[in-house]
Amino acid sequence: MRGAVRPWLHALLVTSALAAAMPVRALETDQYWAWGVPLPDAADAVDAKVNSDIAEALEEVNARGATCSCRSVQKRIRRKFSYLIFLKPELWTTNTSLVAKLPGSREDELRFRNEYVYAKNGSRVEVIRWLPPSPTIEVDRVRFGTDKLSHFFSEGAWLHTWYRGFVKKGVAPDEAFRRAVLRGVLTERTILGGTSSGVLSLADLEANAQGLLFWNGLCGGPDPALERTASGWRLKRRFDLRAVVSPEWDESWQPNVYTPARWKKVRPVLASYCEALRSPWVEALRADYARRDTTTLTETIVTGLVADGKLVDPSEFTIDAVCGLPRRSLEAVARDDHEP
Repeated sequence: MRGAVRPWLHALLVTSALAAAMPVRALETDQYWAWGVPLPDAADAVDAKVNSDIAEALEEVNARGATCSCRSVQKRIRRKFSYLIFLKPELWTTNTSLVAKLPGSREDELRFRNEYVYAKNGSRVEVIRWLPPSPTIEVDRVRFGTDKLSHFFSEGAWLHTWYRGFVKKGVAPDEAFRRAVLRGVLTERTILGGTSSGVLSLADLEANAQGLLFWNGLCGGPDPALERTASGWRLKRRFDLRAVVSPEWDESWQPNVYTPARWKKVRPVLASYCEALRSPWVEALRADYARRDTTTLTETIVTGLVADGKLVDPSEFTIDAVCGLPRRSLEAVARDDHEP
């Protein structure tokens, strides 16, 4: 019909509008730069901050009589995580002295700005350069950028909104979850990644999907985390960051997908780390990741896009491929449960 908006264009317009409403966050991160430097586990500090914010939101709700619905409580918690145009968990973690991070000092920060994987990737007016990079933290032996906290709480909340929309239309929950994650892939391929910076972060997609599970679990499922009692709303299970992170959050393990122009500039930087692959520290990290790696729903969706010719094979962008090692597939290798 003349004048009708094609479905793919409509989806793009929707994600563009939503992206405009999402809080600003640091754009990219670099776990290669942090290789070999020990980091204390950040989970306790981050968990304390997140649970404190949730407790404050519940106190505000209960002070009004706690007569609102669980969904209203959930929205109040979501607002509590926002700070002006930033996402509070990421902003707090990036700036607090309670969390060890790399770079960790002002001197390291200046060196990082000149050495990290995108330091010489184009002019300073490019979006990938003028937005601040995320430092690396460690949780449960997994390294990741603080930007993943915004993906978890912010983009995960948008996926939850889409999920609920699909369910309301009669889509089965499992299929609604898959469609929400797939729509998140479209967002990352365009506004929040591929189109804007030339980088599609599969690690971002993993954090998004885990965030969707978190938001779904507050009020949904057989055992919702939020409960209304005689004294008001309460959280039955404290937020636990260790329970949601996985090796897929580390961008030195879970490869990014780059546009040809961006890859031309990134590849030489990754090649400079080939020698580091032989260090005992890096070997131990990657061996631990390999033992804990699984095939996630996001990876299954990405593998399907590759098979359909809609996405370049991510294995082309692994440091393994750059350094002449066998390409590592996203599909986890089946392991014996009794393997030591």
